[in-house]
Amino acid sequence: MKTSNIIAHPLFRPLVALGVFLLTMHALKTTWFNRGSKPNKEVEGGEDGDRPRLVVAHFMLGNTYPYTEEDWLGTFDLAQKTSLDALVLNLGPEEWQFAQAQTAYRLLSSSNYRLKLFLSLDMNVLPHDPSSLVEMVTNIVTAGQGSQLRWGGGIVLSTFGGHTMEEGWKDVIHGVKKELREEVFFWPSFFIPPHEILAKEYVDGAFYWNGAWPMGNHTTNLNEDQAFLDSDKPYMAAVSPLFFTHYGTEGQWAWNKNWIYRSDDLLLPTRFLNFLSLPPSQSPSIVQIISWNDFGESHSIAPVRGAQPGSEAWTDDMDHEGFRWMVRYFAQRWRDGRTAQVSEEEKATAIVWYRTQPKDAKGEDSVDRPKNADWSQDLINFFILLPPSPHKRDTYTLHVENGSESHRPIKLKAGQLNLLTVPFVVGSVSFEVRRNEADVILSGVKKEITNGGTWNYNMWSGVFTETQ
Repeated sequence: MKTSNIIAHPLFRPLVALGVFLLTMHALKTTWFNRGSKPNKEVEGGEDGDRPRLVVAHFMLGNTYPYTEEDWLGTFDLAQKTSLDALVLNLGPEEWQFAQAQTAYRLLSSSNYRLKLFLSLDMNVLPHDPSSLVEMVTNIVTAGQGSQLRWGGGIVLSTFGGHTMEEGWKDVIHGVKKELREEVFFWPSFFIPPHEILAKEYVDGAFYWNGAWPMGNHTTNLNEDQAFLDSDKPYMAAVSPLFFTHYGTEGQWAWNKNWIYRSDDLLLPTRFLNFLSLPPSQSPSIVQIISWNDFGESHSIAPVRGAQPGSEAWTDDMDHEGFRWMVRYFAQRWRDGRTAQVSEEEKATAIVWYRTQPKDAKGEDSVDRPKNADWSQDLINFFILLPPSPHKRDTYTLHVENGSESHRPIKLKAGQLNLLTVPFVVGSVSFEVRRNEADVILSGVKKEITNGGTWNYNMWSGVFTETQ
């Protein structure tokens, strides 16, 4: 009997089907074993993805030297609780950073977290050598390919700088594509004019890092984002709570970085609200939070974990939990389309943040007063959520005590977000939110504002929730 007749025989058909199934499963198992792990639950973007918008956060591998596996799992857990879709791993040249990145990919890929990862190649410190970059990227991603964020069917690859490599990026993209056997979606942050970034045919998406802060002495706006928002290429917009770094020219941390960007007047919520005001067709595809753990530039939203880059003088006792809370709140509204109105089930909540030194304080350290310090505004920032009142006649007011100042009561609206600022002076800080001028529904005593010590333009934040 001919082989074709045997295979076609009714008695053999189930056996043939079983054999094909087993061979297919073996091939899939081998593929995932070779790639390092099984895939975790997918989060993708772009036309082929299941989400039109993502919220991610920049993560400094350079601060993970002492990280253990427990540290990574704790980081993933908190990032997911913050409603993030991915962490963007900023990769430097040290071997231990490479090893930590592989550990992150491996652990996340074998977990049940929905969170994803992608790389940001720090081209200020990495070699401008395409073959070296291809090797780095492929060896990290294959440690846990299921952890990799994809967009439009390709793995997302980003940078911090690197535009001077020019056509060398084509070699990087081609090499990674060849090694991983899948497409690459190149989404760099190049520090060149928008039209030059958008004109590069090998750039798939644009990321404007400096859009996170006003580049002058003014409030945040979308003027610098507009060219990217108008482009057909996907846009990754930057959002940050503040910027202050204070490194000198001598000693172990002689990085000569000492400046601020204007951050005092409701920067983070205003930036998010600007994007929320846009129609969906003109909105960014991704919002990148700067940052998760860059303690040296003061804009971390996560608690200190791992190592600090000599930044203890301006980060110790400067809680940033309020920033993380607001990122979660706005991520759910911008990405998921949750209403800006406050529901009856939500508790009254106040987020408070401010610098703990006046801008004209006299610093007492070896590093000069930071550049742009005069852009600072001596303001206490308030983010207050009040659920709808069951009684229409109820009134709500904010009462602030600061040093010798007792501010006049400020009217608040129930059922919505209230954003406001009040000037500060040196001294203690406390507040109350009252209903009908009598019932205190929120209150708190906050970090004191002092004059003296080392220059510190970082901010303290606190979260206060109704206990009733």
